[in-house]
Amino acid sequence: MAGCFKDNIHNNHDGSAFVGILGGGADSLSKSALNMAGPDSTTVYITVGVETPYTLNRTITLTLNIDDSKRIAYNQTHFNQYDSLPDSLYVFTTRSVVLPAGSRSALLTFELYTGKANLKNNYMLPISITDAQGIAIDGVAGTIYYNQLGSPLAGEYTVTGTRTDYLGPVSAGNVYNVTDLSTLGYKFAVTDSTNVVSIDYSDLGSAGWQYIVTFNPNGNAVSLVPNSVILNQETGCLEGSFIIDAQEYNPVTKTLHFKTEYSDLNNNSRVIEEYLTESR
Repeated sequence: MAGCFKDNIHNNHDGSAFVGILGGGADSLSKSALNMAGPDSTTVYITVGVETPYTLNRTITLTLNIDDSKRIAYNQTHFNQYDSLPDSLYVFTTRSVVLPAGSRSALLTFELYTGKANLKNNYMLPISITDAQGIAIDGVAGTIYYNQLGSPLAGEYTVTGTRTDYLGPVSAGNVYNVTDLSTLGYKFAVTDSTNVVSIDYSDLGSAGWQYIVTFNPNGNAVSLVPNSVILNQETGCLEGSFIIDAQEYNPVTKTLHFKTEYSDLNNNSRVIEEYLTESR
């Protein structure tokens, strides 16, 4: 949206003002993607406001509502098809917000129950500004299309395996630490695109290390690459040291098996072998 609600105050030009939702529009799904991978719930913030160079010289109340007709219209003109986000997965109770005179934007929230979602499904929750007390509503950005793009391998996975740390190369055999990865409990495979998911790497997910896993249309073969954080020469592994020893998927047990090696920036080797078995 114009200016992204940047503060450029001209509060005597009501006739030029439009209101919209930050990240709104049917072509902005990447800006309104929902992270449904999680064990509990999360709060989603909706930013509404004036999207022209002018703010308002009077206070108004904006009213928002779920508008499933927008999802239906989206499905009629796009390749990816979305189901309605089940009402068991969210609570959206406060549907109006005051935008004070001279203000650029205001916030609403709704609660998302991430622990109940099927990560394989495509879901959409369109929310529209339905009343702005006489101020024009942007015909595109007046609706935000909250969405989850699912994929066959997306879901929650229990973890077993080890990270073995060496002093020097593996060939020297000088093991100084072995980490039991089952203490992580579970990981999530989160959809990047319809045939690609990202999964935290070893016990280094909090540092941004992830596998990028691509699977074939039948979902019974996989290949992986390390993400850019792993390959970063300041935060990741030694250049050229990342090796993939195993990348397998068993569709019967729904288990991913990865074995990889790399050297840290001090040239100490690490060997990671993990088994990820789908649990949700």
